[in-house]
Amino acid sequence: MQRLEKVYRTERKTLLGFIRSRTKSEEEAEDLLQDVFFQAIRNASVTEPIENIIGWLYTIARNKIIDRYRNKRVTVSLQQEKEDTTLEELLEDSGIDIEKDLIRTAVMDALIEALEELPKEQRDAFIQQAIEGKTFREISEETGTPLNTLIARKRYAVQFLRRRLHELKEIINELA
Repeated sequence: MQRLEKVYRTERKTLLGFIRSRTKSEEEAEDLLQDVFFQAIRNASVTEPIENIIGWLYTIARNKIIDRYRNKRVTVSLQQEKEDTTLEELLEDSGIDIEKDLIRTAVMDALIEALEELPKEQRDAFIQQAIEGKTFREISEETGTPLNTLIARKRYAVQFLRRRLHELKEIINELA
């Protein structure tokens, strides 16, 4: 339970940004975030210890978002600012048709898994810029990291994510 509290304090904003980028309003994102942590608290004491608690929370969040959209029968919007490569552009570049629920779920699982594999600095730069919609200048001012370093970190993250999504596309094409 203490690990979950620590993760809540350190990852709340990032997880909220992840949820916010897929919902229509701040209120809906906050509600979903509460649902995620409520489910995590409820299930954390019942299951075995969770090694990758952050990944587990992102999986819960992704499932909550999908459930909410299925209930509303609304397509998930991944619209982002037009600065550099956005999450939507990355998915479009992969050539994967994310309109189908099963493929969308597989893509989101693969993307979350790939994000977890990135070094923390690259993951943070990517999430803050592509998902949360912050500018590199804003991130630089918040973190004290040089602008060019942030741009390079995101570029490496995008290259890695493109490779992973390309691999997923090949697997999907083989199954089709």
